[in-house]
Amino acid sequence: MDDDEPGYISEDVPTLGEYEGERNEKNERHGKGRAILPNRDSYEGSYMYGKRDGMGTYKFKNKAAKNARYIGNYFQGKKQGLGKFIYPDGSRYEGSWVDDLKEGQGKYFYVNGDVYSGDWSKGLRHGKGTYTYANGTKYVGSWWKGKWEGFGEFHYCNYKYCGRFRDNKMFGYGKFVFDVACELHGQYVLDNKDELTGLMDLAQEAALVILDEQDRAPGEDDFIEEGEEHTLRMPPSPPPIGTTHFEAGALTGLHVMTPEEEEEARLVDELNALRATVEAQIAARKDAELRRQQAEAAKWAREEAERVTLEILAEGADVNEDVLGQPPTAPESAPPPDDVTLDESGAAEKPPPEPEAEVPPAEEEAPPPPQEEE
Repeated sequence: MDDDEPGYISEDVPTLGEYEGERNEKNERHGKGRAILPNRDSYEGSYMYGKRDGMGTYKFKNKAAKNARYIGNYFQGKKQGLGKFIYPDGSRYEGSWVDDLKEGQGKYFYVNGDVYSGDWSKGLRHGKGTYTYANGTKYVGSWWKGKWEGFGEFHYCNYKYCGRFRDNKMFGYGKFVFDVACELHGQYVLDNKDELTGLMDLAQEAALVILDEQDRAPGEDDFIEEGEEHTLRMPPSPPPIGTTHFEAGALTGLHVMTPEEEEEARLVDELNALRATVEAQIAARKDAELRRQQAEAAKWAREEAERVTLEILAEGADVNEDVLGQPPTAPESAPPPDDVTLDESGAAEKPPPEPEAEVPPAEEEAPPPPQEEE
């Protein structure tokens, strides 16, 4: 009846190893695909933005968890929703998951033939559930962190016990109901009476804690100095107890339910079943709506990023065209002097050409003087 999962090995990260399948524009695994991880585990199913998301099958190949596999739903890389996990020893769990842990309604088939069907919380049997042993006996009632706790019934072959349970033991007032139409009332008490005194002290302390919590003003805890003595809180789970024995009381006839009581019990059972179904449907719808909103938010973020990027690139291109596409402009010329007149088009009139100066004729060279004769 142990809640420990035999041979459980956490799944490897999905970003390594070999992959064949669909990808998005960012080259992330997105859509249908198949991956072989470095430890030779494999996953085949749906991805979203690089993580396992949607229906898929994960198969373990390492020695510690060989032949183990999970078939079911994922959300952001973790088991979430309905799924079936088959463990290395052949036992299996079929039911609801949240954040890689058994949560909600589920059924566990143990390798020795035992079966548990009921509520789970954080991977443990917690809430209302039925544990059926391979020999036919079974416990029906309340659970607390994997143990019998609260009111329950233990069914034997030809009789049953109805009463209180604590730490997987019958404890407190109850009765045995026999098939021979009689009931034996009594109570289970601790073999060690001193242990009962310790439990009463703990219960009294817990009651004082509850009263102190009710009297404390909202936000008062914020003003408690560090190191200051602080009231203990309620223990997270009931403490374990030692061995017990039954002290018999009155033996009475079997109480036979009237038709009205049977009808009331039937209606209560139907109401509880309907409530569980509605709660499961509401949880599934909330999960689907959350996934849809997250997908839309991610899509909007990508589209917004692409739009901003395109705007930045477009603005940069416009600046370059403005700078490079215009012809060079001539520098502004100085205004014409006052003595320059402008024509009808606004251009300066060319001044009339100045008369060319007359060039005097070149002087002829004088002949060399004659040489004197000797």
